[in-house]
Amino acid sequence: MIKKAFANGKKILSQQQANIFSAAFAIALAMLGSAILGILRDRLLYARFYATYPGQLDAYNAAFKLPDVLFQLLITGSLSAAFIPVLSQLLDRNPKKANQVTSTVINWLIVIFIVLAVIVFIFAQPFSKLITADIGEEQISLIASLTRLLLIAQFFLLVSNLLTGIIHAHQRFILPALSPVVYNLGIIAGIVFLSNHFGIYGPTLGVILGSFLHFVIQVPLIYKLKFSFKPFLFNVLDRDIKKIIRLIIPRNLSLIISELEAIIIIYWATFMGKGMLSLFYLAQHLSQLPIRLLGSAVGQVILPAFAHEQSKNGSSALKNLISKILLQTIYLVLPICSLFLVLRIPLVRLAFGAKEFPWEATLLTGKTLAILTVAIFCQTINEILRRSFYALSDTKTALKVDSSATFFNLAFMSILVLKSSWGILVLATGISLSNFIRLLLFLLMLKKKIGPIINKKMILGITKMGTFAIIASLATWGGMRILDKFIFDTSRVIPLIGLTTTAALIGMGTYTLLSYIFKTNEFYQFFNLAKRVFSKSAKI
Repeated sequence: MIKKAFANGKKILSQQQANIFSAAFAIALAMLGSAILGILRDRLLYARFYATYPGQLDAYNAAFKLPDVLFQLLITGSLSAAFIPVLSQLLDRNPKKANQVTSTVINWLIVIFIVLAVIVFIFAQPFSKLITADIGEEQISLIASLTRLLLIAQFFLLVSNLLTGIIHAHQRFILPALSPVVYNLGIIAGIVFLSNHFGIYGPTLGVILGSFLHFVIQVPLIYKLKFSFKPFLFNVLDRDIKKIIRLIIPRNLSLIISELEAIIIIYWATFMGKGMLSLFYLAQHLSQLPIRLLGSAVGQVILPAFAHEQSKNGSSALKNLISKILLQTIYLVLPICSLFLVLRIPLVRLAFGAKEFPWEATLLTGKTLAILTVAIFCQTINEILRRSFYALSDTKTALKVDSSATFFNLAFMSILVLKSSWGILVLATGISLSNFIRLLLFLLMLKKKIGPIINKKMILGITKMGTFAIIASLATWGGMRILDKFIFDTSRVIPLIGLTTTAALIGMGTYTLLSYIFKTNEFYQFFNLAKRVFSKSAKI
């Protein structure tokens, strides 16, 4: 029996997933496990450092920025905009050529990373001073030291995510989705076992361990896919390599602008005082949870699916697929946004409300999270719209849209930080507004490229879903107030979990019931999918 279970597990992890939302559901489950560990990771980290060493915690958070810039430029741009779409199309036409192109991309990205990492290692001190406000030489030195260590982790993540791209192009998604789980386990091990002896260096060493595990877990599936790595292949004159380079350049310019936005956010947050950057990151981490579970999960699956659809059936079929996926995603994200808005304080308390985390910090984080609910909706939809352009081999439009939205945010933040007393709420407002602008621009540009995505039928459907979400949020709020007053003593963790879970179930139950009563198409699509997934006779 154990042997059979092990064999079935291996089959699930390595088989192809062709249905978009069943694959996204599997990824979301893995991401949920990772997210729960991520919340535990942050709770342990803030309980250990926020009250006693807030400056060290800010330094730890800031130290990720420079290594992350390298990762964003070399991996995020390469995989999403160029590598996966090109590789997906090559696998349809010429698998042997796909192998050669993959080896060339890996070799060049490793070489470029090593060169840039050496530069960051040498100049980590002045770079750290550049991205922060006047926080003192001791803290600058700490940021620089942590940055140098995190470059090691970034190397493992670079290679690991390249393996993820290969696996995704073969339409296998579950095993790569488990990589963040072991990554977070590594960081948690660093916090629990090393922070007492090494201080803030303990979690940093945990990041290195986690990134190594992130890489190792994917190697068996790469071997099973019969990928043959050629370490000395650097053929930049190949037609497909040229296409990848052509697609990467606009995407990386867009990412440079985005990273500039993130760096300026770090600067303004550190300008506001000790601990403010860490509080802002707490709210941002919570807001990223539904984006990762839904937007990123769907986004990972739809990129190769969009690329295959465009390659085989053309733009008209792609437009229909985009419209369908948008409606299904909006149906899921609207009630999630309403829950985060209503349950923001209980969520913050559950995630980070250790005894060492003050009530004033909880309230400020909750307000920040409330503003970021707009970004939750917009970023989730933008994950789909951006990949629509990548499937069309168009990264220039995404560059124009991202640039416009980012420059608006930079101007907005820079003016209000100096002229208002909103503090980190300014940063959250700028992010939400800029993502809303990005959403509108993406829709406008996509209409020009392949025709209107949003039609009257979609508008009617979205309006109906929005109304259900508002009613569900009122039901959640009412349930929370009654439960808090008469049933649960929320000064303790277990009752707080009970209140949050029950109130969320009331809200989701209301939304689902309304969807059933008014015969919402998306409800029946997901209901039928659930029946197939949980049917005993269904295939794995």
